[in-house]
Amino acid sequence: MKLSNYCLIGMGILISTTLFGGQTAQAVDPETSEALFELQESDPLNPTVPGIIDEGIKPPTNQLGPLSIDAVTSFQFGTRKLGQEGGDLITASPIAPATKLGVQVTDDRGQDLGWNLKVKASKFMSVGTETAFELEGAAITIPEGTLRGKEGISLALKPTAFAVTLNETEQSIMKASTTQGRSSWLNYFNGGADGTGTNPVTLSVPAGNKKANYKSTLTWTLEDAPGA
Repeated sequence: MKLSNYCLIGMGILISTTLFGGQTAQAVDPETSEALFELQESDPLNPTVPGIIDEGIKPPTNQLGPLSIDAVTSFQFGTRKLGQEGGDLITASPIAPATKLGVQVTDDRGQDLGWNLKVKASKFMSVGTETAFELEGAAITIPEGTLRGKEGISLALKPTAFAVTLNETEQSIMKASTTQGRSSWLNYFNGGADGTGTNPVTLSVPAGNKKANYKSTLTWTLEDAPGA
């Protein structure tokens, strides 16, 4: 009797497997839908002034897009006494209202065009003297710095920055190939993720110059062409 019961149970399991386990799912043909979006170039008839990534970089230039130099800082090298000028390099500080040293470029053209930011410096000349004279042998050096883009931007778009020792000939300080430089990019000259690094902008001044207040004018030019 017990043997018969086991046989009946076994048969029930076999029947259940045959009835329910052998079914297969039938696929329905897939369908497609769309998601649409358009991203346009800034309106050339109503351009806007790009925002500054870090408000410590001032003053703003108020240049209108879509390709613009947004802000660039000036350099204050302070005062040295005669006899001290031929020693260590003199470190730059930002001039108010800036609190950091840097430059920002925006490219909102929305195409693979590239750009090239160049800078040159006039000779340091005396200010307030009857006849202007040169601060001979003086040279400003700007380090490579650290580049920062807008939050979440692809680092593949990051342009290239260069260290330069300024003279009266234009030199590339930041440039973008045809696959780089879209959106806004800020170069912190002193380095560091927030512009507070320890690689300063410097001025070298040889000994033997005359006492005076001196000034040099830096000219920044943004070319609508990829850097070579």
